[in-house]
Amino acid sequence: MVSRGGGESQRRRARTCAGSHAPLLSAWGLPLHAVDNLVAMPRVLAATWWLFGSTVLAGVVLRPWAGDELHVTRYTGYLMPWLLLGLVPGAAWACLRRRWALAAVLGASAATIVSLQAHLFRPRPSAPAHGAIALRVMSYNTWATNLDATRIASVVLRYRPDVLLLQEIRGDVLSRFTEAASGLYAGAPLHLVYDPDLEQAIVSRYAIEPAASLARKGNVQKVVLCAPGARVTVFNVHPPRSGGWRHRYTQISALVDEDVLREDGPVILGGDFNAPDRSQLYERVSSALANAHAQRGLGFGFTYPALVRSPFGPVPTVPLVRIDHLFFSDHFVAVRAGTLDDSGGSDHRPVFVELAPKAGAARSSVAAGHD
Repeated sequence: MVSRGGGESQRRRARTCAGSHAPLLSAWGLPLHAVDNLVAMPRVLAATWWLFGSTVLAGVVLRPWAGDELHVTRYTGYLMPWLLLGLVPGAAWACLRRRWALAAVLGASAATIVSLQAHLFRPRPSAPAHGAIALRVMSYNTWATNLDATRIASVVLRYRPDVLLLQEIRGDVLSRFTEAASGLYAGAPLHLVYDPDLEQAIVSRYAIEPAASLARKGNVQKVVLCAPGARVTVFNVHPPRSGGWRHRYTQISALVDEDVLREDGPVILGGDFNAPDRSQLYERVSSALANAHAQRGLGFGFTYPALVRSPFGPVPTVPLVRIDHLFFSDHFVAVRAGTLDDSGGSDHRPVFVELAPKAGAARSSVAAGHD
């Protein structure tokens, strides 16, 4: 009797909560348990947003100490901008329902993320006017399954970099690319170094001296660029996705400590890092070198995935993360940096930076050489 009375009481409360919609629900012939479900929905939403908001808040708060060690801190960092799509509507809903504690948790998480990402949208200071652009640098993962060398060349020809770092490019595709891009430097010779084992290439308007292939330090191709007025050490990296983030971090950390920091002259390091800007790997490199997008880019500059596979072939999509980066030593200062919209059939969008000699850096007196 008590149980039956309690059930009847819950139904009456359900009808009361349904309010003016009860006649309409009855007209539709909805059973009482459906009305109960509709009334219970706010509780389900509240529980879901409590779980989501508290998880995000924990990830944001713990990240400075835990880094990428915990799943919650790692993926909170990786997906940080996209978490706002759940936090902001949740906070608004909680306010409308007068669930102030929930609104506070969701709002605090959203406010923290906004504060961490706001610098990407602040106007940058004026570009330095003390010298001409020294080098245009571009990093481009062309995608191993992308065989359209003509499209790849069209992207490169549109930007015309002095230094081009290529990842995931097969030898036959590279041969066709060099033919299609033969006019890259207006009749001047195109200098090229290719590592068939890594499937990585460095193309330049200036002579290149091959230096090393460092497969155990993040699949790194190292060369010395003989630019006018300076010799620039260039690292083209593509740490493997296999092995997890810690394996990539260990390899790139060794590269920074044992190779990058031992260079006295100008250094450029770029490629597909398979790590976003809120990762320990990125933070390790940026502790030694400046990042192009952080210094002169605007917005998120997402690069991956530009395409996704489907049964009907590659389909264009909106990139979700920025895992392609360009770094440089303090011999340079970035004049302009960004992400190109055209992926040329790749699942990555190319990134670029225009570098100028930094005032007072004697060794960075690289002369301009553009068409």
